[in-house]
Amino acid sequence: MSEDHVSWLASQMSISPVTLWVDSPEEQGSGFSKYVTYSLCQPNKSVRHRYSDFEKLQSTLRLRYQTYGILVPSLPKKTVVMKGASFHFQRMRGLQLFCEKVAANPYLRMDQAWLDFLEEGKAVIVEKNPLPDPHPMWMKAVEANETPSNGNEMVAKFKAESTKCDQQITAMIAKTKALIASYNSLAASTTDLAAAAVSFSEVETNEIDSLNSLSAKELADGAAASSVPNVLARVSTMFSTQLSSYTTAPDALNLLLVESLEYESSQMLDFHSMSKHVEKLAGDNDRNEKNLNSLRNKNTAKMTEEKIQKHNEAIEAAEKLLESSKAHCDRYIRALTTLTLPDLITSRRERIKVLALHLGAVIKSVSASTLSSADNFFKAMDSSGESAINSGSIVLEALSLPPLPEPSVESGGGSAVRVKSNSVQAERTSSHVNSDVPPPPGGVIEGQEV
Repeated sequence: MSEDHVSWLASQMSISPVTLWVDSPEEQGSGFSKYVTYSLCQPNKSVRHRYSDFEKLQSTLRLRYQTYGILVPSLPKKTVVMKGASFHFQRMRGLQLFCEKVAANPYLRMDQAWLDFLEEGKAVIVEKNPLPDPHPMWMKAVEANETPSNGNEMVAKFKAESTKCDQQITAMIAKTKALIASYNSLAASTTDLAAAAVSFSEVETNEIDSLNSLSAKELADGAAASSVPNVLARVSTMFSTQLSSYTTAPDALNLLLVESLEYESSQMLDFHSMSKHVEKLAGDNDRNEKNLNSLRNKNTAKMTEEKIQKHNEAIEAAEKLLESSKAHCDRYIRALTTLTLPDLITSRRERIKVLALHLGAVIKSVSASTLSSADNFFKAMDSSGESAINSGSIVLEALSLPPLPEPSVESGGGSAVRVKSNSVQAERTSSHVNSDVPPPPGGVIEGQEV
């Protein structure tokens, strides 16, 4: 890469991209003519576009730039059926990703089609012919590099690897959607369980007298605070406070993970298509070469001078066409291998990192909310929760099951319970030493051979 291009690229990357966001879906038309427009916003202005407008813009950018080896940002997949608010949120997220990537690309963001797209009243038209040249700095960068000697092998490997990546991304999308379904099911079950605890508490309060009677001394000692109705009410509160995190997790996972994975899938498919395009260019070269050879091998003995002249002109045109097609194929492979791939490696690594962090943030948020509600429950019960975890673990380990997991210090859920399971296990084990009582299943008596 030439020094002037490196310097130009550094200056472009130092420019903060335009702040963009997509919101405010509005349905327009009726019946089979119904469609939705979205507001593409900047801090000081906005413009409305329908999905097909974004498609036209992408098609124009692909015609202008992908032909020369630039990977154009991907759009969310098209669907005919509108599926309510959740669908529109996902589509807006996908459209925003597309716009952000175009605005951040130093070669695309100054294209007139993109600049017009940001202005109200500018028609979105797919321009096919004649196509303008790509950004001059891109062409300079391409010309400054050399085509790798194993360029064709590299392209073939790109094609195979992009297919494998897309398969894994597709599988991860399916598993994430299954996780979302589980969260929805958990939210519904938590709602039902909270309602059941409320009902139980109300029945205990209003209809169960004898079983909830307390002596004067018990009342004086504050036993009413731990009465069955009050305990059940606290259980209901604990589940109700957990519910908000369970109900927000599906949308968060859809927007932060699924839509990002869908973008990665589309980028892999687009890169695969670009890699496969080399086969088309090679086929064009073969056809042009066959045509040239056919012209050269044609018998001109019986041709008039005029026909011979036209024949020679045809040969000359075929030679130029072959030379041009070979040069274009070579330039395309060079751009793909020396410029597009390194950029894809860097941007893909950063995008995967971000979506993984978002996934971790969602899981941590849900876990923190769950732990916080449990901490508040134990506080209301005047308990640290440690004894409950210990006694529960004793029951489980007695049946050769793993003990209750220990909340970690980093969980951020509040106070909490810190259980040293090893010491608990040691205490349990030592209680059986020199005893006639056998240890629990899986337990070990000190000194006993195992």
